[in-house]
Amino acid sequence: MGQNEPYPDVFQSPTTTLQKDESLVRVLVRIPNQHLFKDEVKQLEFFIGTVKISGRTDWFSLDSAVIQAFKEYLAVVDPGSSLALSQDSIYSYSLSHLKRVLGAQPPETPPVRLYSKGSSCISVTLKGLKEKCVDVLVFETLIPKPMMQHYISLLLKHRRLILSGPSGTGKTYLTSRLAEYLVERSAREVTPAITTTFNMHRQSCKDLQLYLANLANQIDRESSTAEIPLVVILDDVHDATSLSELVNGALTCKYHKCPYIIGTTNQPVKMTPNHGLHLSFRMVMFSNNVEPANGFLVRYLHRKLMEAEDPRSVKNEDLLRVLDWVPRLWYHLHTFLEKHCTSDFLIGPCFFLSCPVTVEEFRTWFIDLWNHSIIPYLQEGAKDGIKVHGQKSVWEDPVEWVRGSLPWPSAQQDQAKLFHLPPPSTGPGSPNQAGDDRPHKETPPSSVESDPLMAMLLKLQEAANYIESPEKESDPKLPPL
Repeated sequence: MGQNEPYPDVFQSPTTTLQKDESLVRVLVRIPNQHLFKDEVKQLEFFIGTVKISGRTDWFSLDSAVIQAFKEYLAVVDPGSSLALSQDSIYSYSLSHLKRVLGAQPPETPPVRLYSKGSSCISVTLKGLKEKCVDVLVFETLIPKPMMQHYISLLLKHRRLILSGPSGTGKTYLTSRLAEYLVERSAREVTPAITTTFNMHRQSCKDLQLYLANLANQIDRESSTAEIPLVVILDDVHDATSLSELVNGALTCKYHKCPYIIGTTNQPVKMTPNHGLHLSFRMVMFSNNVEPANGFLVRYLHRKLMEAEDPRSVKNEDLLRVLDWVPRLWYHLHTFLEKHCTSDFLIGPCFFLSCPVTVEEFRTWFIDLWNHSIIPYLQEGAKDGIKVHGQKSVWEDPVEWVRGSLPWPSAQQDQAKLFHLPPPSTGPGSPNQAGDDRPHKETPPSSVESDPLMAMLLKLQEAANYIESPEKESDPKLPPL
């Protein structure tokens, strides 16, 4: 969808235009909850639009209306069709107590008899594991279907996977979703023991080695799998090579009896032809500057716009301009960091997922974010870059681009409120802006507790012959597996 093309009318007309016997019904996509991770706040309902119901509405016309609402929602949230979702992703929908499977014989009771004003909504169920699909997982995570299929394929084939990439790019979130998929696929009863998580920042390699050795003995002794974890998650691994050697040495039971192991690491993994990691683990690399990372922020912010359920916002050109500016800003900052900082200083979407979806709130939010989160982080990154690499490029203050491109109306009056970023050579005590206290250093702010969908930025890249990837760098379209 081009920048000048209008968004589809995902909301029906206001109630003043309804006929006397017509009612507007909210349409939601519902996500199943396995209660696998007790402390996780998981969004289970996503508003996608509204449809009209009247005494003249039959099931076939309601089918068409629900399908149209879903298609128009996708046109807003995923304008590039990167997710590869379509009307074929819908399995069924429910109105009141009645479930309507698309393509099946329609119920005898007409829709209007099931609708109760003020309380009813239509709940859409997308195709999932039972239909041998991943559409519901793709919808929830906003990760393109071919990539999600690839991650699952790697796990089912090799049973061990490492997700490698910068902090704050959603590796832990994806790990949780993959674990849920594997548990559902296994058809095992969900118990506290079915998944185990080791945080390698807080627990030692010796703890893990002892746990895996005991687990191997338990697997060899027992015929029942009830107390054996199906998935072991290793979060925040520091040395992926040592991890692979540790797992191979400790987990000596038969391979097909071993649990799935999914690890995450913020450290880049050096690739060599004899790298021990690849004897047991497959690698998925995350990167901020290619799909799905560079498309995720647009999809997420447009979904957030829909969640506000304000029909005026979806067609508010000022607001749409602001939301579409955020990914451009992110790309600009990413380019700055590549030029002036070390490779481990990256800005993920966690800086921007708390973005408000009104223009006035955005203005206040962004000025505060820029001055007190982004500038201190860039400053620390530039200092480290100078120490490690020296002056790599001619210094360009990123605030100049930001001031010149601020997207909200009458933004000129706010330009002076944004702090400068002085070059590192100006010294550690220099203020960001005359008359202002230098903000304290902050690490990238994380809102994963309040907004779990922040957790997803990833991209498969080719690196040597051992890194698994479903695409070549030059091919923007991923073939389905």
